[in-house]
Amino acid sequence: MRKSILAATISAILFTGCENLVDDLNVNPNQFTEVPAQLVFNHVVLSTSTIAEAEPLRLAGMWADQFAGTDRQYTTQDNYDVGAADFNGIWGDLFQQGIAQAQIAQAQAEAEELAVVANYSRLLEGYYVAEAALMFGDVPYSQVNDLEFADPVYEPQEEVLAAGINLLMEATTGPGADNPVTSANQVFTTGPEPTGTTWGQLGNALMARYYLAQGNYEQALTAAQAANFDNMTDGVYYIHTTTNFTENLIYQFEFEQRANYLSFGSEGTNESTLYNILSTDTPMSRADDKTDDAARLALFSSGADQGIYRINVTDEGYFAADADFPLVGYPEVQLIIAESAARTGDEESALSALNNARNYWDGLTGTDSYEDLDETDLSGDELIEAILVEKYVSVFGLPTFYDIIRTDNLIGADMDSRDTPAERFLYPATEISSNSNYPGNKTLDDATPVFN
Repeated sequence: MRKSILAATISAILFTGCENLVDDLNVNPNQFTEVPAQLVFNHVVLSTSTIAEAEPLRLAGMWADQFAGTDRQYTTQDNYDVGAADFNGIWGDLFQQGIAQAQIAQAQAEAEELAVVANYSRLLEGYYVAEAALMFGDVPYSQVNDLEFADPVYEPQEEVLAAGINLLMEATTGPGADNPVTSANQVFTTGPEPTGTTWGQLGNALMARYYLAQGNYEQALTAAQAANFDNMTDGVYYIHTTTNFTENLIYQFEFEQRANYLSFGSEGTNESTLYNILSTDTPMSRADDKTDDAARLALFSSGADQGIYRINVTDEGYFAADADFPLVGYPEVQLIIAESAARTGDEESALSALNNARNYWDGLTGTDSYEDLDETDLSGDELIEAILVEKYVSVFGLPTFYDIIRTDNLIGADMDSRDTPAERFLYPATEISSNSNYPGNKTLDDATPVFN
């Protein structure tokens, strides 16, 4: 009996000792199990630049013919030769790095009782949701970031866009909406101190963008006016410096990563529509006694080099290393007011806002190149077309791409190898291979309900 008791005791000691030795063996003290809400939120803020200033901007800019692809795969993409895999990164930036992280930031902020951070995260979720719907059409949303749904269902584009607008609407009256748009990691700058553009103003400006995409001109006008972008310095801009990895993203792409892939076209043979509109000696030029675009063209392009009109990434260029870039800026909001007012019968307000947008470029270039237009210069359909042209040469990337689709290319931008604009981006290969609810292949010509 004593031997049995002794053996049992020794065994218990040995096994207990072994358990103590391996306790927490797989616990990594350097691996986060929970990230503070502010850190997650900073990631949500930073990731907006991957939509507004990176690959979606470049692709949308080429397909709207603001830019031209002039080397390697950008030559083929400029001519709409793309496949599903080309959109994997954009989809990931929208859903994994955007929507999902914004929702995580909200939940964590609420747990930490940081109502203001939760509200800002809600606003940026609205941005990602709306952009996803406009780029791709029907997309997953309500089941995204929910472990119960490994294969989230696709929902109608109109419903997802409406959900994004609702998030923005909630955020414009939520906690901290009157605070300037700043963040701890200094991603954004927002106009003159001490106030600057507020989160509520940002929410209204984005709502105006998405109401305009719907063709809801009354609501677009109301939201754009509520944004109160009354000063040319109003807007929300990404801060860039000459420090490595903080430079303007167009600068990084053109100067450091893929030189000469993107340009304003080939000299004398295939200039972009934007270049032709701003030039003085082309059939598309809009130069007249009240409009001199020479300074703006020089700001955008450094001129011809080996037959290619280069993007101006010099110190004085619009795409310089330390040139801030708008998430949403003064010209876009003024031109939403202009188009919406014109389409709802208020041409006086439309002309005033159009002149505001034109005068912005005099302030930026230090010139006096744009005289105010009046009713003797433009009215009716001509006024609407002039507003759309001004936006085309003022706002780069996705908002202009949406205008081209919405208006069926009213301004007549050169679609290169196509007769009509591309209607959408393609669903990514990652969805085709992994989501059983994938709705089937779509082409660039498959129209989406919002734009038709």
